[in-house]
Amino acid sequence: MDNRVFAVIVGIDQYKSGDIWNLEACVDDAKSMKRWLVNDLGVPKHQIAMLVNEKATKQNIETTLNTHLLNNSRIRKGDAILIYFAGHGSTLKAPRDWLLEKNLRCNVEVLCTYDHDTKGPDGRIAGISARAMHTFIHDLSKLKGNNVTLMLDSCFTSPPPSSRDRSCIRWTATGKAVAEDLYRGQLPCPRLQKRNESFYNRHWTTHTVITACRPGASAFEGKEGGKLTSVFLETVRSVALHDTSFSDFLEEIKRRMGEGQSIYCSGVHPARLFNSIPFTQDHSYIPVQFHLQKGIRIELGSLHGIEKGGEFSIHGHNCVGSRNPVLASFTVQQVYPTWCVGKTKTSSLLPKHCWARVPRNPSSYRLIKAFRALLHSAALHKPLAASRSVSIVSISDIKNSTTKSELIETAEAILASKPLLAPLMK
Repeated sequence: MDNRVFAVIVGIDQYKSGDIWNLEACVDDAKSMKRWLVNDLGVPKHQIAMLVNEKATKQNIETTLNTHLLNNSRIRKGDAILIYFAGHGSTLKAPRDWLLEKNLRCNVEVLCTYDHDTKGPDGRIAGISARAMHTFIHDLSKLKGNNVTLMLDSCFTSPPPSSRDRSCIRWTATGKAVAEDLYRGQLPCPRLQKRNESFYNRHWTTHTVITACRPGASAFEGKEGGKLTSVFLETVRSVALHDTSFSDFLEEIKRRMGEGQSIYCSGVHPARLFNSIPFTQDHSYIPVQFHLQKGIRIELGSLHGIEKGGEFSIHGHNCVGSRNPVLASFTVQQVYPTWCVGKTKTSSLLPKHCWARVPRNPSSYRLIKAFRALLHSAALHKPLAASRSVSIVSISDIKNSTTKSELIETAEAILASKPLLAPLMK
């Protein structure tokens, strides 16, 4: 089953306007976030839309938010949604009709798109305001639920004059766009509201917001990338995410970031990151049973290609995308058709519930993978007649099938014995 996570990822180093200094690590941050989603969490690539540099125009970002998230029929209510942005933040003076109290003027926070502060067909382009983004997410949550995370590796306050190297701070001034330009774009941006929305607003009930720094502070980047992104990725790979509360996860990020810059989180606080949606069961792990006389028992045997002397690694859980170190090494001592027993090489006590990782023979993996596809296709389109007698098959039979006719016979035998091969065919 596909991992139920959908993401829009934006990273901008190079800006169209010559008045905006370029950054160095935002595109790498965006690519690193995508690698984490794909390689660690198992999110299918087609569920991730990524825009970098000149592709990350205001029009392209807003179109992608609408098509990939809001109007995406594949996203079910409750699925995890991530909107990630790495680039400059800025502020503009609000229009006179921004608030119901017209005499009250304020600054509006914006995410700087690639073409921010440049001339567009109808005026200057003013990036994506906090109001426009939150209005979009409000509409999104009505359709898809509030398991939405907005992660911003940017800041919205100019650095102090004493700042030594402003080029490593993800903020820029806006010099040419004017207040009325904030209303231009595909995302709704209503006028005459009671309050000025901020990316730091604590009262959102439609989504979670993770920002790189506190209000009034600066977001930095260095050789390792944006401070928030680099520490976030370091943390997700060092804790058991499936069993770590969201609050504890944030505290660990704060501890790792140190005093120079502190993460800020507002809005919905889920029990776990992404509401635990990505941490599905990994079927390459088999539950371990403890037997007083025979030691450890695993429900895989000779019919699954298990041989005496084979080894498994023992782990504390079977969740995708969550740190899962090896607790012990297990050696097979006795093999039966559908199960085996053995002992670990350590005297340390194992937890009551643990899992063994299914071993794979690299030389036969591709062939086994091909037979999975063949099995799926045959099961859907060419089921075997119930009266046909077929012998039980093992993985070793696959390895030894050399001719086309032998492969076909072996495939038919796999269809008959597929319940026994289930752990290797999920």
